[in-house]
Amino acid sequence: MKRLLIVESPTKAGTIGRMLPKDYKVMASMGHVRDLPEHSFGVDIEHNFTPEYVSTPRSSGIIKQLKSACADADEIYLAPDPDREGEAIAWHLESVLKSKKDKRPFHRVAFHEITRSAIERALQEPGKIDLARVDAQQARRVLDRIVGYMVSPLLWAQVEKGISAGRVQSVALRLIVERERAILDFKPEEYWVFSLLLEDEHKRQFKVTLFKVDGKKFQVGNAAAAAALLDAVLAGSVPRVESIESAPRKRFAPPPFTTSTLQQAANTMLHFQTTTTMRCAQQLYEGIALAGQSGGSVGLITYMRTDSVTLSKEAQAMAHDFILANYGGDYVPDKPNYFKNKAAAQEAHEAIRPTDVNRTPEMLAGSLDPMQLKLYTLIWKRFVASQMTPQISEQMTLDVLVAGSDGKAYDFRAASSVVRFPGFSKVFRDEKEDSDPAAQQIEEIFRSLRTGQKLAIGEAHKDQKFTEPPSHYTEATLIKELEENGIGRPSTYATIIKTIQQRNYVTRDKAKLVPTELGFKVTDFLVSHLPDIFNVSFTAGMEQQLDDVENGSVEWTGMVGNFYERFKGSVEAVKDGNSCDAALAGKLIQALADVQFQTAEKGGGRVFDDGKFYRSIQRQYEKDGKLSLRQFDALISICGKYRAQIHAELPAEVEAGIAAAEERYRSRDEARKAGPGEALEKLFAAFASVTWAEPVKRGNRTYDDKKFFDSLREQAVSGKPLSEKQLAALNRMAAKYQLGSSVPGGEAGGATAAENAPTPEVTAEIARLFEQMSHVTVWAEPVKKGRFTYDDKAFYESLLRQHKEGRNLSFKQLAALRKMAGKYHKETVETA
Repeated sequence: MKRLLIVESPTKAGTIGRMLPKDYKVMASMGHVRDLPEHSFGVDIEHNFTPEYVSTPRSSGIIKQLKSACADADEIYLAPDPDREGEAIAWHLESVLKSKKDKRPFHRVAFHEITRSAIERALQEPGKIDLARVDAQQARRVLDRIVGYMVSPLLWAQVEKGISAGRVQSVALRLIVERERAILDFKPEEYWVFSLLLEDEHKRQFKVTLFKVDGKKFQVGNAAAAAALLDAVLAGSVPRVESIESAPRKRFAPPPFTTSTLQQAANTMLHFQTTTTMRCAQQLYEGIALAGQSGGSVGLITYMRTDSVTLSKEAQAMAHDFILANYGGDYVPDKPNYFKNKAAAQEAHEAIRPTDVNRTPEMLAGSLDPMQLKLYTLIWKRFVASQMTPQISEQMTLDVLVAGSDGKAYDFRAASSVVRFPGFSKVFRDEKEDSDPAAQQIEEIFRSLRTGQKLAIGEAHKDQKFTEPPSHYTEATLIKELEENGIGRPSTYATIIKTIQQRNYVTRDKAKLVPTELGFKVTDFLVSHLPDIFNVSFTAGMEQQLDDVENGSVEWTGMVGNFYERFKGSVEAVKDGNSCDAALAGKLIQALADVQFQTAEKGGGRVFDDGKFYRSIQRQYEKDGKLSLRQFDALISICGKYRAQIHAELPAEVEAGIAAAEERYRSRDEARKAGPGEALEKLFAAFASVTWAEPVKRGNRTYDDKKFFDSLREQAVSGKPLSEKQLAALNRMAAKYQLGSSVPGGEAGGATAAENAPTPEVTAEIARLFEQMSHVTVWAEPVKKGRFTYDDKAFYESLLRQHKEGRNLSFKQLAALRKMAGKYHKETVETA
């Protein structure tokens, strides 16, 4: 009997193929063989949201090969990954490969690890395709297509051509933008901390920090109050030991990794991006050829897309035996450690673990590349630790009381923690939880003290601090936020983060995720126009409904239909709010009907075809009966350009706009005849001797000075004036190549464009902050941190120069100025 087993990837096919008998042929589908079309909507709204699937661009040849192999097989096993996407791939494969008359069995098999035993067990217990899981995948795909196709045109009309929105990605972007705004709007508040360096009778020193005043939390917000408090302490009674308390502390082993916790740990501990983590995990799952071992590749970890912390009994037994043999009985719990899954955990997988715990990281060092080895080590250690005994430590707390000269009781506190038994931390240690290296010595001092014992003050300190703004999201903290809010699923987090960066909505500043100006604009538009759709709670609710579809409790077309009706209404409301007067639009279209349009002309890398644009507007109006405000403005502009050919009486409501457009085109024609102007021609000529820098690729963009300059010169020579931003860019380029000349109308910083101008309120605040900072006479010494030197005075003077030159401060510069003003508040108040 001949059998055909189909998986997604050739690597996986190769690993499995070497484990099966010769009567099995293993082939790869290379992922999805069918999907929604790339360049059309592909969803039949009128017929219950039926997806119109087509072959993917690379699948035609693969399908032909699979059909040929299928024709020669007696049984077919569909073995894509055990999740929604894998189930959908299996369903598509059966739909494509099985004819109506075909009576041969198509089996669905799933395995969570690529080992001989797991594969044999799966083949012995084949099942059927889970249609509810397929429905959940179809629902998600259709929802994403609806959102993309209906929202993206709104963004093209209102924000920027060619950009797009995503059902889940846009909510993740919103979180990042809102966090950035919280950081920019943050105003630091001053506070002070107080500490004493105390001595016992043996001159042994230890530090205590002020914890409470008169038994309550306290806050000191200025230098005068801080000085008064410390004076009251120093003039008060001799410090006395109020209490010494000791308590055991037990830390239980952490659960094994899920997809999200692995991504977070790899980002925090290994500095891996989520895409790197998932790529390495995929390689470890699908199989690695081990040095010195015959038999081909070996799957080293279980399936890496899971939100389950469950471990099989076999895995627990394997861990038990390994821990007992290598660490001893004290590290083995009386019974295996079990961990509770979250209520929303949807994929019935095990947690991520090594397929064989006896393959230690040290054994695999010669077979794995550095990144694979780091990730495998992390997974291996976390799994072993998850089945070990707790860490036992002793926490000691010392309270020292000072009766201040002002009649207040000042409670100073110190704490020490010493590990008595490492437990699981013998294998997996979080550095943040490590004991203080000096803890043992401090503990010895604490144990020698007695309640009521007097202590001497060696040193007293008061330190000025400022509250810190919220932290930027990193990939790790964003994933944690998404998971806690029920947005996305384990298999989607890496894609979400990758997508918002590829679309230039977010950039990475070291580990921080920072929104771009485009990201701000997209979020502001979506939140202001579709607030009920692009918010955390609604998106999380949709994820729960997809889970309900997978569980079989909700029918997918009904769920999508409910969403569509609500979503369609919201989108139509946005369109209506951005539409022009339909009757006026109709009159303008009619007035242009007999115009002889000019031939298409090229400028600035684009082709301008008035006739083609008019006909597209005409078709849309005939279909929808309305135009957007932007399209209406373009129509008015065209009427002005061809005013001499229009003989119909134009509506009085738009006559002024048409006259202004007519004047713009007349001025442009005159400019074409006059040429680019003497100053511009002189600057263009100066560039003739420039040796251009090589193009530089940053992210998805390539910056080519020569190509950009040529486009500006072509535009100017054609008679089309350069904008203020273009002139600014030209001046920056002239400065870069040290030409010593520029043209008026464009500041080198390019920040004087009207759309970037600050509001009157912000302008007034900036003036007030600069006036306040002008009174600072004593600046903090420059501080070197890593490669950077932080010099408050130099930074302030650079901001002041920029301000005096008329160039606007960026959001980040304004935030920094606010923070600096708070830092020097005391001095500016005293000297003003």
